[in-house]
Amino acid sequence: MKDIIAKSIYIIIDIGMIVLSVYLAFLIRESFETLEPHTIAYSTYLTFYPLYIIIFSLFTYEGIYTYRYDFWHESRIIFKVIIFSAILVFAYLAMTKLITDYSRLVIGMSFIIMMIMIPLAKNITKKLLYKLGLWQKKAKVYGNDAFLTTEIYRNPYLGYIKPKSNQEPDTVFINSKDNDVETLKKIISSEIQEKHEVIFVPLMNDYNLTQSHIYELSNTRTNLIVFSNRLKSKYRLVLKNIFDFLLSLFIFPFLIPIMLYIAFRLRQTEPKESIIFTQARLGKDGEIFICYKFRTMHENSDALLAEYLNTYPEEIDYYNKYHKYQNDPRVTKFGQLLRKTSLDELPQIFNVLKNEMSFIGPRPYMIEEESKIGDNCATILAVKPGITGLWQVSGRSDVDFKSRVELDVWYIQNWNLWMDLVILIKTVKTVLFRDGAQ
Repeated sequence: MKDIIAKSIYIIIDIGMIVLSVYLAFLIRESFETLEPHTIAYSTYLTFYPLYIIIFSLFTYEGIYTYRYDFWHESRIIFKVIIFSAILVFAYLAMTKLITDYSRLVIGMSFIIMMIMIPLAKNITKKLLYKLGLWQKKAKVYGNDAFLTTEIYRNPYLGYIKPKSNQEPDTVFINSKDNDVETLKKIISSEIQEKHEVIFVPLMNDYNLTQSHIYELSNTRTNLIVFSNRLKSKYRLVLKNIFDFLLSLFIFPFLIPIMLYIAFRLRQTEPKESIIFTQARLGKDGEIFICYKFRTMHENSDALLAEYLNTYPEEIDYYNKYHKYQNDPRVTKFGQLLRKTSLDELPQIFNVLKNEMSFIGPRPYMIEEESKIGDNCATILAVKPGITGLWQVSGRSDVDFKSRVELDVWYIQNWNLWMDLVILIKTVKTVLFRDGAQ
């Protein structure tokens, strides 16, 4: 019953956001004094029922009111639905010759505003209903992946909670990791017979199956999954380069005053040291390039580190695993602030402008790390490194070197523009709201 109430509220909220989006678009059109006077009444747009029917039909088809998607996955579906709905609405207006009865500007801006308002409203509403107990669903997790289990239970957007000892779960997650085929078959068969919703986590997680095509070979009752390395595609590489270029043009003017202020502070706090730190790094196809960062270390850093490691030799093992020190003595006081906020990496935008780096991608590895990357070296060096990437926003407090390489490979094999946008938003969120950047 709670689930029905929650989903009914979501439908009402979606209707409200469509109405609000149309109203805001109407107000914006009214404010354009340079255009022809807008004589169409707001009620005309409000009663344009194909707008609601098309959007809700596609939402239902995509399972928006059926499945419990992650926020970012659901937002991608919403974006896709709204874009397709806009095409269908304008096609409908053209075919019915009603295009002159409405302002195309109002209709077009309505869809753009919906892309912001609907995901935002869903995020707020689901978290609120979760706290009220209306968006909670009992779930059991089979498997030993602590990170996955924690994410399932702590994500209010999903709404899953642990059942009490005397309660049956409504949903069962089955992680195939650490289980053999026969055990998995028994678990799935048993849980389906109990009429539980079963969500299966495949053993091989190197590829994002939502980006793959799955079809059936009917005579053999076999599912076939089409995999591809998405950044091996020439047109996708061109698309990513265009994205980097446009983002550079947009963001660079906003970064100039911030970078000038940081340079001024560095000159004040460390007047004898250089402002920019440069280091040779591995670029695309293994080519060496000079990577720029704001200086965060003392000039006599080697001597400071040697003395520190003599006192704390356990830090050597920590560095071998994570490729960083827990308490690096070489970092200045202001440098600690820059590192916590990741502002020390802002000069790398010049590397992007020089076509040596991307905004999003695998981090630029040091030359001596090439041998440690192992068999994945060719994959990682096939693309330009990035200022930020998947492992920085992975949600894990500490990512060891091996896991970092795996995340970089996963990003390259499953890349899409939506993923870059999500990583960019998460990076900004991480910088603003997390105590320290990795």
